[in-house]
Amino acid sequence: MKKSIIKILFGAILLLTSCEDYLERTPASDINDEEVFGTYHSFQGFVDVLYSNGLMPYFWKYGSSLDCGDDVLGRQAQLLSLQFTMGNYWHAWNQRSTFYSVTGTAGNYSALGFWDGGWLTIHMANLGLANFDKLGIATEEEKNLLLGQMYFFRAWCHFEIARSWGGIPYVDQLLEPDDNMKLPRLSLEETFLKIAADFDRAAKLLPWDWDETVQGQAAPGKNWGRISKGVALAMKAKTYLYAASPWIEGLKNGTENKYNLAYCDSAARTAALVINSNRYELVPWNEYNNNFARNNTGDNVIWTKETIFSTIRLETGVTWVSNILGRLHMSKRTLAGTNANGICNSPTLNFINLYETANGLAIGDDPAYNPASPWVNRDPRFLKTILIDGVKWSSKASPMVIQLYSEGGTGNGAGLDMVPNSGGSISGFLIRKYTCFGVNGDDKNWNSFRCSLPYIRLAEMYLIYAEAVNEIDGPNGTISESSLTALEAVNIIRRRVKLPVNEDITLPFELQTYGSVSLPDVNPMYTGSKETFRGRIRNERSIELAFEANRWYDIRRWYVAHKPEYLQPAMGLAFSKDHTSFRPFVMQNRIFINPQHYFLPFRTSDTYLYEGFKQNPGWE
Repeated sequence: MKKSIIKILFGAILLLTSCEDYLERTPASDINDEEVFGTYHSFQGFVDVLYSNGLMPYFWKYGSSLDCGDDVLGRQAQLLSLQFTMGNYWHAWNQRSTFYSVTGTAGNYSALGFWDGGWLTIHMANLGLANFDKLGIATEEEKNLLLGQMYFFRAWCHFEIARSWGGIPYVDQLLEPDDNMKLPRLSLEETFLKIAADFDRAAKLLPWDWDETVQGQAAPGKNWGRISKGVALAMKAKTYLYAASPWIEGLKNGTENKYNLAYCDSAARTAALVINSNRYELVPWNEYNNNFARNNTGDNVIWTKETIFSTIRLETGVTWVSNILGRLHMSKRTLAGTNANGICNSPTLNFINLYETANGLAIGDDPAYNPASPWVNRDPRFLKTILIDGVKWSSKASPMVIQLYSEGGTGNGAGLDMVPNSGGSISGFLIRKYTCFGVNGDDKNWNSFRCSLPYIRLAEMYLIYAEAVNEIDGPNGTISESSLTALEAVNIIRRRVKLPVNEDITLPFELQTYGSVSLPDVNPMYTGSKETFRGRIRNERSIELAFEANRWYDIRRWYVAHKPEYLQPAMGLAFSKDHTSFRPFVMQNRIFINPQHYFLPFRTSDTYLYEGFKQNPGWE
């Protein structure tokens, strides 16, 4: 049945070529509505398609990584990280963009992006809701499960579109060919409030755990990735934080750092519900990387007690490793023995400098920081996230050693993992958050490796809570529903991080020894006011959620992306093979124009459909 429904929907509801064109299409079927919507199981088969169409992976092989802010720079023209740095947001409409459509060659994964997949999924959710009265005998639980999932996906897809393109029409009913298709664009604030309301509807209908439902018990332990109450609440909290953020007022009148305190309160209260539910917990430090990658032969899912929501589409094997990590994160040489392309998104020095010292201070505030040994005694999340020069990257007696130096070597002077070598880093650093020790050309642990980028995890709930409460009542403020202060919420995350014993930066973190001493709490020099603590919350969010598809969105919703401190050129670090000299250098000047680059442009053809669907400012 599920395959029939997929065939019906893809054959009858053609991919939209414009908003109105898409919405005018009439579903057709070789089976009648009662067969699709008449029973819980056939209806759930219809709803299952929402998962495949509505959940876009946040990094994929054809340059589709959402790390496209000031945190990375790509080395090839197809990468969003390079095009966005140069101000070319039209590249979002590239056929291989997460925003539009991720496509591959025959036999490879293809997916609809946020735009095509989003509007299609919204239409499907509304189609299911409009036909809900056709559901025959069903329990209250079954009805709630179906309704909750459809409300969720309608909200989710509007959220993905709105935070990229701005205010949009909120399509909350099934549109028939004779209906008025000329729906006006709502404001960004209005759009987020509609989204939050649908997430709230979903949360009231869905269970905390599908394994605790009659339907879920039919396949206990196999309900990974199902939409739950916690997922809906987490996204409601995130949506309210977006609605509360300074870009709303900033784009209206240029006001900086003005949060909507009523929406902050809603974000904080909802995040507190998730935190206090006791359904999730921060995993201990020795399991931290299990949130993102694993190198064993367990079940085919990356999921921990900290995971609230994540894609469950996972693959393995040498081809997949080379096509994902080899294209986006790692150098070509580290995946020797594969057909890795080595497109390589390289972390910028700008982002590297956000990592504090092990003393809990910004590198510019810590007199113990030694720029001649810049990677020693840093926040341990640095080595969990970034691969640096000199790391012994295999278990062989004569191991592969990462070579990211760019001066003082033989030949062209660059290490083997740096440009101009094929598939090398351009900055002197590599992303390793989603990579495990042993996944390399020496050890060849391809088939036991898994990785996944979570959509949202518990750590972000603490950070949402902290950001919202700090704006309401400062670092030591609380809300009526929780005694947790904004400061304590951040410190809880930091205390999970453990400092190494006898740190050896030539070893991958898997081979480091970590003790019981935690990264220090936020230093009092950063907690004297709402304003000073705001900066540390933002820094903490950037580090804890590094390369989890948040940074580009965050610097825009904070309304800071156009400010000089965020508009610095994308920097790399040149250093000698023996680490006796370090020299920052400009990789690419950044272009970000206010208000133009706060939203993606719509396709010009879409803006010609009717007067109420206007182009975003600066893209006319």
